[in-house]
Amino acid sequence: MTELNEAQKLELAKYLMNFLNAGDWQELAILTKLETSYNWQSLYKDVKWANDSLKKNCIDAVRVILGKDPANLQFIWNINGVQNSLKRKNLELYKFIESIINKQEFKTVESPNLANASKNVFEALVEAELLIGQMGATSAYDRTHTALHGFLQTVCDKNQIAYGQLDSITALLPKVNLLIKSKVVDDGRNDKVFEMLRSANAILEKINYLRNNHSMSHPTEELLNEDDAHFAINLTRSIMSYIDNIIEKI
Repeated sequence: MTELNEAQKLELAKYLMNFLNAGDWQELAILTKLETSYNWQSLYKDVKWANDSLKKNCIDAVRVILGKDPANLQFIWNINGVQNSLKRKNLELYKFIESIINKQEFKTVESPNLANASKNVFEALVEAELLIGQMGATSAYDRTHTALHGFLQTVCDKNQIAYGQLDSITALLPKVNLLIKSKVVDDGRNDKVFEMLRSANAILEKINYLRNNHSMSHPTEELLNEDDAHFAINLTRSIMSYIDNIIEKI
């Protein structure tokens, strides 16, 4: 199960500090079976009197609740009014928690271990992997796109294929396809392989559009949702792995 990182837990605690009353916190203590595992009475007093220690106690409470079981996030989510209020106050955190609760996230294709990877490609893949775990696939998509672009450029560089510095992914892939077609020994399945790669270019064109219009690479209020971003990342990683494996065998 995807979990909130420490920064997200802090944001959630700060939000709950200004939203939950003592009764809500008591409900959480009961539902999570943590009534004797934390100094709830101190928190209840802080909530009632708005003491200076309220923020600290809220942070500690969230850590205790989610530390026992990350699935306890469901109990926080189901408190009356939390979802609508959080959506207004912190949309990014709301969407991430929503994706966890609704189990919208699914296993991402493993980050490829590429032979044809420059330092920039490697760094982009590492950053994407970190972002997926910390912020979700929506935040990671742009770095995955950057990795694919750099990967195709590296393949061209290693095989003395000329290309323009402004060439997009969809301009680079046909060049790589021609290389593969000229080098691969026909084993009776080549036609289908090349059809797949040509089809991949059409997919990449759509991915390019998504990256330019619905990712964090450019200012936009219409980001990909987690499902869309996971799908695009999985496709991108699969294409890189497939081409890399073919290239290494020729």
